[in-house]
Amino acid sequence: MSSLRSLRLLQVVHTQGYGGLERQVLSLSRGLRDAGHTVTLALQAGSWLQRRADDEGLEWTPLRFRGLFDPATHLRLRRLVRERDIQVVHGHSRRSAFYSALAGCFGRCRSVATIHSLQTWKGFRRNQRMIAVSEAVRDFLITKGLPAARIERIYNGVDTLAGTREAERTAARECLGMAPDRLAIGMVGRMVPHKGHDLVVRALSLLGAVGAPFDLFLLGDPVGAWPDELMRLAERLGLGGRVHLTGYHDDVTALLRGMDVFVQPSRSEALSLSLLEAMSVGLPVIAARTGGMPEVIADGDNGLLFASDDAHDLAWQLKKLLDPAERLWLGTRALETQQARFSARTMTHATVSLYRRLLEQS
Repeated sequence: MSSLRSLRLLQVVHTQGYGGLERQVLSLSRGLRDAGHTVTLALQAGSWLQRRADDEGLEWTPLRFRGLFDPATHLRLRRLVRERDIQVVHGHSRRSAFYSALAGCFGRCRSVATIHSLQTWKGFRRNQRMIAVSEAVRDFLITKGLPAARIERIYNGVDTLAGTREAERTAARECLGMAPDRLAIGMVGRMVPHKGHDLVVRALSLLGAVGAPFDLFLLGDPVGAWPDELMRLAERLGLGGRVHLTGYHDDVTALLRGMDVFVQPSRSEALSLSLLEAMSVGLPVIAARTGGMPEVIADGDNGLLFASDDAHDLAWQLKKLLDPAERLWLGTRALETQQARFSARTMTHATVSLYRRLLEQS
């Protein structure tokens, strides 16, 4: 089987939302398709991923995913595997991985699952191979008793982009209402507490003591109570008017081109896709020393790290980036790192290599 030039692949994704997992699946599927493989996405109709699959011209088929085990969904997957002669079913997240494992057991194909977080480990073991998106995730899975021999680390990757032109920077800043004479600090992430938005707000209140002319732009869908709590915190700390909730944007990378600094302050993070996207446009980045982020950032070389959950240390690192020369150096090194180690092409190549090695074992 490994001698076949083109593989027949099924990517299974039950989620309806928008985040790093969905963007990574889209990037992988596009890369596999562009490399000449036949790729089908099994997903929920009406989801963000389904809409983007249409935009990208990717083939998809609807599944309903009702509960952890939906017999109709299981039978539909088995039929898809048989009718399309699928060689590898690849599930993403716990529920999707459960279905990919069943398809592998009953559909006479191979099953792979990707673990995208540091919070879940159940439901993956039945797959013949597991992909951890960082060494931190791989270590976590092994501590939970999953077999090390069946876990392979493949880093997330993003498209490598050309350098930001001044017109693109200007357009992004105008879109978000960024003042031309103020430092634009950006963060991208779901509006939930563990993403650490509050740490950035607290750090900037400390940084304000040195008179830094900055604004904070938080890109993400403002749902739930957390956005209101953040704005109340900003008001209490004297940052009213300097913290901006920009809402959902489908063109995050384009908007990142207008930023001056990117911060990834998550209290727990497997491997931040937003961090890689910021690096891909040459932004200087600051990340919490947690999860897989120290595997990407070498402190002081291609970015800055701060002690997880420590707003004072984050403020100290932000202060370093008030120096334009430091921002330019770290931004250049960040882009070089992303291009060399965290490209979508590298991720796709490593994934195909895993598929082929798994097929060779038949």
